[in-house]
Amino acid sequence: MAEGNDYRYSADVIRSLTMKRKLPALLLGLQLAVTSTFAQTPGGILFQDDFSQPANGWMATKTDYAEFSYVEGEYRILLSKPDFNTYSYLPNKTFDDFSVEADVRLAAGPSNGVFGILCRGDADEKTLRRGYVFAIRADGFYAIMKRTSPTFWDAIAYGKESKAIKPGNVVNHFRADCVGDTLVLYVNGEKLLEKTDPDFKKGGVGLIVTSQPKSEPLDVRFDNFVVHAITP
Repeated sequence: MAEGNDYRYSADVIRSLTMKRKLPALLLGLQLAVTSTFAQTPGGILFQDDFSQPANGWMATKTDYAEFSYVEGEYRILLSKPDFNTYSYLPNKTFDDFSVEADVRLAAGPSNGVFGILCRGDADEKTLRRGYVFAIRADGFYAIMKRTSPTFWDAIAYGKESKAIKPGNVVNHFRADCVGDTLVLYVNGEKLLEKTDPDFKKGGVGLIVTSQPKSEPLDVRFDNFVVHAITP
């Protein structure tokens, strides 16, 4: 759900995407990544949820910083605290090689708010210990981040100003592949990032929202969450 101020590292990582001095080397790596021939076709369904009813264990609660709820067939995370990150973790489900898809929209809030999907996570309602996060901002920035401890994030791949990401209160379709050591982010059918990382082989899935400093509340909605098997 949240971990207090140490969780601000993920917000710092996303803010760093706007620092021009970091972009040239990154974009060179990105060009190599997105032209890779790696591609997988999702297989059988391992889990799915259209959030029509609270039957699968996602959090439905209100705290002093956020509200987690089912609203009109969507799952809602309303984050009211600036410079903060929160998440909802699907309990009692572990996957190894898989593709996870979801429809996500920023219903209200600033375009630099961050939202996305957690893969191969190790977490409970209080602490996210490790995992990969596939995230975007409505203003076009995107990243794959790696959680290596309860107090540290690393942006292992990122980019900016993708025209594949739709701005405003519209649905963006996420697809995150975790297959062997290869991590791939797609948005609205376009491959944006590919990164190889050998550290996390399996884990759980979740939904993440991050606010910037002095941010207005972020209202993010998730729908049509599906996990597919993929054979390496």
